[in-house]
Amino acid sequence: MGDVTAYSITSALAKFKIALDPKLDVGKKHIVNDSRQVKPGDIFAAVRGTLEQGHVFIEAAIAAGASLILIDIDDEAGHGQLRWLQGPNHAVAAIEFYNLGQQLAAVASEYYRHPATSMTLYGVTGTNGKTSCCQLIAQMLNTLCKPAAIIGTLGAGPVDDLVTINNTTPGPTMLQSLLAQFKQDGLHNVAMEVSSHALEQKRLLPDLIDVAIFTNLSRDHLDYHGSMQAYSEAKGKLFVDNGHQRWVLNGDDKQTKSYLRQRADKNSVVLFSSTQSLQQLRSDDTKAEHFLVASNIECHPQGLAFDVCSTWGDVKVTTPLIGRFNVDNLLACLSALLIQGYPLQDLADAALHLQAVAGRMEAFSSDAASVTAVVDYAHTPDALENALKACRYHNPENLWVVFGCGGDRDTGKRPLMAQVAEQYADRLVITNDNPRSEDPQAIADDIVAGLADKSAAKIILERRQAVVDTLSQAGAQDMVLLAGKGHEDYMIIGEQRIDYDERALVADYFSRSNR
Repeated sequence: MGDVTAYSITSALAKFKIALDPKLDVGKKHIVNDSRQVKPGDIFAAVRGTLEQGHVFIEAAIAAGASLILIDIDDEAGHGQLRWLQGPNHAVAAIEFYNLGQQLAAVASEYYRHPATSMTLYGVTGTNGKTSCCQLIAQMLNTLCKPAAIIGTLGAGPVDDLVTINNTTPGPTMLQSLLAQFKQDGLHNVAMEVSSHALEQKRLLPDLIDVAIFTNLSRDHLDYHGSMQAYSEAKGKLFVDNGHQRWVLNGDDKQTKSYLRQRADKNSVVLFSSTQSLQQLRSDDTKAEHFLVASNIECHPQGLAFDVCSTWGDVKVTTPLIGRFNVDNLLACLSALLIQGYPLQDLADAALHLQAVAGRMEAFSSDAASVTAVVDYAHTPDALENALKACRYHNPENLWVVFGCGGDRDTGKRPLMAQVAEQYADRLVITNDNPRSEDPQAIADDIVAGLADKSAAKIILERRQAVVDTLSQAGAQDMVLLAGKGHEDYMIIGEQRIDYDERALVADYFSRSNR
């Protein structure tokens, strides 16, 4: 991944008061903190993690060809000590580093020569909309001849050439390596998803982010954070009181006021809204400098149209994107680019060329069967509600929803998902959605428990069958929302990761119906 000959681990560690012989730089490649990703010549950072102890994987890293080891220690007296570990062919240098886990992001940034300093980084956090916002920001920048990359759920790289990564927000070593690669490739704008896990685990230095964007907050990841307060506080760590980071906040979300209390007077802030007028948004005494609102919103089979009124002027926005919530996504993206100085009319023109994000309210149909299938990643109660409401805007005769809930995850949202589905859909089909180690029937039973009418839903656990049967039964003017899988191309059942691509399945279904 990129040219690494210019990087020096001894120079980087010198910034942390560790003096080493420059000869240790010879042959060094990337810093890696996952032993499964180590390649010959890499530097392995053995961090004491939240789930595993990095020390356990030192032997595996050396066997994979690691040429130097950084060892996380909790005794400051040992900081900088050098020792040698025996590998299969030769001894490998190991350097002890006090509190490496807390400092790894800074070490990686130093090693890769601070690539972010010559870039504009857009960081998007929130329960829903992160992936779409990153994609839309990058698409608009590309249209404006400002080459951009994304980092997130769908992968990392240019929009049309993404490489799969393991986490929504990669670890600190991979993040800096990606940024260094983007810099070499001339991609000086990066839109990245920032997860609550990444912020809590300090995978990202929030100071790196030039424009911090908050989409919304609703229930998710409580299995990890424990409470909504802890979840919201984790998200809030993206917003740095440093006077130069620019903030883009959803004025329709009550969490925004809490984040604004963190603000320094010098932080530039823009609020956006799709439910309030410009006057209402300004009257909230938020002390924001900029405002952006949408009105006269129209949803039609060809996409969306709405009027924008802002402190930068007024414009009509038309886009092929479907779904009412994409108005909010677009407002967030427009705000982020406007606060960076891009002209409003240029951005409105760019919106005309936007394409749907894979697995995000992605519509499929055919000439032979006019039923419409919509594949979406919605897997929280709030996201499911938004997706169903978005489908309703297109006036189907009957609205079907096929959905499930993940195993080994927040069990409390299962009855809530059922309640949302029962309220906003006409026909319900409950199926698998990564049951993992749990019994799929038990998950389905938890979902059904949330229904007022327990007979309102059909249970078809085999998801492929659930999708095909539902599409076959739906009427000519019906719409079928397939919620939860989106862009994913797998299903996790037990410990097996099984190939399952819902987008390909639906495309094949309609292709066959045309024959």
